[in-house]
Amino acid sequence: MNDTTVCPSCEGSLSEGAHFCPSCGYPATSETANWFDRLCGAVVDVSLLVASCGLLMWLGLKWWVVLPVWLVFIEIGYQLKGSIGKSFVGISVPVKTRFQHYLRETLGKAASLALFGIGFLMIFSKERLALHDYVATTRVLRIGRAAPLRQAIIGLSLLAGLVTGAYFLMRPDHSTHSHPPLNSTEPSTLSPIVKQMPAVATLYVYNGRGKLIGQGSGFLITSDGVGVTNFHVIEDAYSAEVKLGDGRLYHLLSVHAYEADRDIAIFQLGRKTSVGVQKAKDLPYLSLATEEAGIGDRVATVGSPEGLSNSVSDGLVSAIRGEAEKHLLQITAPISPGSSGGPVFNLKGEVVAITSFQFTEGQNLNFAIPISEVSEIKGQRASLPLERLYEINHLAHGRGGLKDKPSDAKEPAGRSLESGPLIGSFIGTVHNLSANLTANLVIFVEERQGTIQGCLGVRAPLYGSGPLQGTVEGDNVQFDVTSPSFYLHFEGRRSGRDLLGTYTAFAQGGNEQQGEFVLQRRDSKRHLKDFAPETDCPTDADMNR
Repeated sequence: MNDTTVCPSCEGSLSEGAHFCPSCGYPATSETANWFDRLCGAVVDVSLLVASCGLLMWLGLKWWVVLPVWLVFIEIGYQLKGSIGKSFVGISVPVKTRFQHYLRETLGKAASLALFGIGFLMIFSKERLALHDYVATTRVLRIGRAAPLRQAIIGLSLLAGLVTGAYFLMRPDHSTHSHPPLNSTEPSTLSPIVKQMPAVATLYVYNGRGKLIGQGSGFLITSDGVGVTNFHVIEDAYSAEVKLGDGRLYHLLSVHAYEADRDIAIFQLGRKTSVGVQKAKDLPYLSLATEEAGIGDRVATVGSPEGLSNSVSDGLVSAIRGEAEKHLLQITAPISPGSSGGPVFNLKGEVVAITSFQFTEGQNLNFAIPISEVSEIKGQRASLPLERLYEINHLAHGRGGLKDKPSDAKEPAGRSLESGPLIGSFIGTVHNLSANLTANLVIFVEERQGTIQGCLGVRAPLYGSGPLQGTVEGDNVQFDVTSPSFYLHFEGRRSGRDLLGTYTAFAQGGNEQQGEFVLQRRDSKRHLKDFAPETDCPTDADMNR
């Protein structure tokens, strides 16, 4: 017998012209493919893989589509005893099991690639075997006689096609239309935005007496209840409730970060219950766009204008106003009172801006803050209670909010120039840090020769009303209050008309609690001549009638 009728692997009989042995599946020839054969086959395979993945991603699929396409190509290669490219150039990779083939194409080629591609260059060695051939114990054999010219034409043509296809896919303007239709790849309806409504919120703002004083909009950016709104929406809030688009109601527990001059605030949702604070979890949230909106882009807003929750309006970005780093988007989507703080979406359903304000004197002049400014502070977690934010902006520093003092300003020695003797009534709030409770607080005091005497009254849910006495040294003040249930020690400092500091409460059972207070002078009236603290000071029962 000669080589044309006997299988070189199993010595089985072969019919004339057969490329594979019907008994063992091995090629009828045992000639090893050279490096040029393998290179041409690889060019074909890579070209087909890149073209397939590029087409699918161009149609809208994500990058992960590469993995299933790659696995499909591996399975096709197993059926063809090699790959599509190897079949084109007349070579084969005979294997005995599917496992052997997958081992070669996955772990084997990963090993070849991991060594800076050196594993692939081993085909230029005398044995003509790459590293993945050694890993899977395989050989690449010729099954036909493809002419070198044919191989060259195949290789160069597919390489040119690969380069050309990659160029057109990577171009940002790869549309073939000389005049592309407006947003031909964008949805024709606002359905992607409507689906985001559960994560859009309505904020109800209350003063210290629990009276509703305003409302605005906001939206969630994490599943554990972190949200965004305008600072001016919560600036005057002593407390606030947040109603999500799906109807669920939460409390606004704290403010993580804010920038008053840019009108941005990051807040935290939760629920205050009789047993403590219940954290929010598994809530719907919105995705923030990574690219800023440009002039002419179509946008849509969702908010609560005049209290009408989940109202959708659309328009265009008509201009970009301001400086490069501190700019606003001018949009034609209407913004009415109550919509401030709501999201501005692109047509993919991503947030590109926060609705902020409108010029009522003009026609459809609405402005929004780019979402990139939120991205800069969204990771902060200051957890400032809303009551404390109110105190900072309205009590501790007056109604004008925080104002920085010039760097060359000097503090006067001794007492503050505005303070004088500590006489009169002071009202404000007290916050128990241990129990996370806040209440209204008032003191009536009169200072005589460095000592003070007076009364303290506090409203539920905190207790400790009764007579007080203490001392004053310059701007430093300390006083004690003894009530039937608590002994309270206060230490603070005067700043103009304000008195703020910390306190420690000692219960009869020995439990110690910490807190802080902020007070503002209401008047400068002295005590009556026959004032008697033990009988004239209010009790907790008197304060809560």
